[in-house]
Amino acid sequence: MTAALCAFCEKYSHMTPRWASAFQSRSGSDSGKSLQAVATCDNCGHASLALAHSYAQVGNPYEGYFDNTPDENFEWFPRVGSSPEFPDVPEHIAGAAREAHSSFSINAFMAAILMARTVVEATAKAKGITAGNLLSKIDAMAGQNVIREDTRVAAHEIRHLGNDMAHGDIADLPVAEDVADVLSLMDEVLNEVFQGPAKTARLRARRSSGAA
Repeated sequence: MTAALCAFCEKYSHMTPRWASAFQSRSGSDSGKSLQAVATCDNCGHASLALAHSYAQVGNPYEGYFDNTPDENFEWFPRVGSSPEFPDVPEHIAGAAREAHSSFSINAFMAAILMARTVVEATAKAKGITAGNLLSKIDAMAGQNVIREDTRVAAHEIRHLGNDMAHGDIADLPVAEDVADVLSLMDEVLNEVFQGPAKTARLRARRSSGAA
């Protein structure tokens, strides 16, 4: 049995093979044959494409190979975007942050960086800082003690990379490590501005309630 996270219903479901075949792989450094299959989600019925460069040769070719190959060997298309939740962040900003993480999860690196830049600017605007460019908005957040100095520097790093994407300087594309760092810095901005204060407020409320 093969199960996967369906890109359409976003449920972890059994996938039923409808067609499968082996082919000579020519991608990257892969050698030998790979297994490809079209399978439908038992939950919603939508079809997805599965690809495995290492697969079991057990059962009837090739649907049997599909059923006997470990789940972790498959790469599924369309890809499923994944992102953390930001429960204490205003929804319009949280949605942009989730989109940044989802873009990264499907290797859309430029989109992830652009959305991270958008999140930083939207955060400044949510705190009433609307004048000037993003550089001045970030500095104003620090000047008003909305963010610490370390977070100001982090926000500027996001701005620098985001500006490259926004202004068409894409000859040298970002690598996964850079994008992961950008998203980590974005999360830190959101934690400092929204999530940390919200957690502190809840803790104070519980303590005050208990003291009463």
